Amino acid sequence: MIWVSCSHYDKMAEARENLKLSHSVVDVSPFELLSTMTGQELIFLEVVDSSSEGFELLRSIKSRFPLAKVVVVYHSLDANLALNVLRAGGEDVIEASATRQELDECFSRLHTHHVESDVDTGFEHRELSIRPALKIIDENISAPLREEDLANACHYSPTYFSRLFHSIMGVTLKQYIIKKRLDLACGLLSSDREKKYLRLLIRLVLKTCLISLVYLRSIWGARRENLE
Repeated sequence: MIWVSCSHYDKMAEARENLKLSHSVVDVSPFELLSTMTGQELIFLEVVDSSSEGFELLRSIKSRFPLAKVVVVYHSLDANLALNVLRAGGEDVIEASATRQELDECFSRLHTHHVESDVDTGFEHRELSIRPALKIIDENISAPLREEDLANACHYSPTYFSRLFHSIMGVTLKQYIIKKRLDLACGLLSSDREKKYLRLLIRLVLKTCLISLVYLRSIWGARRENLE
């Protein structure tokens, strides 16, 4: 795992120290990151808020290494943070003060990333066939995504692409897109003071399909009164 700080912030990120308690973490300068990457890394990108220059680095990472997973670690939450992370292709967001439990929850949301050093070469080889589609999804997660366009990017028919995607990723294309949007939004709904961002979450999800209150509650464990 790699920790990259673009915050220039005096306050220490508790999440970084908690992460080091149970994982091997390497601190890398933002100026050296791209030259040291292989494309399989899990990166924690520390920023102050949505105006951070770290989002330019995030876009560069996803452009050159679409399979790398990036978690944005923020010090100050503002209304534009979620959209900036979505547009830049980040997988998740956590607070700089995240506890070990919150970090574990983040790892569980990053279900497509393998932290282990042993790489499943068979899976990696098969994933190459849909990599163009994964790249488009990561870079346009907040925009409408059509199966036909993703299939064309991989040079497959929509029917074959749909079957291939499901066999490789273990979920349908629609489920994959919804889960990525919900995973990202979950990071912003981890405390009571962030419930105001529920409207943002619903707006992003409803671009794909209607999600029932039961489904939302099953993911966050939210109470009925918080959703109605």
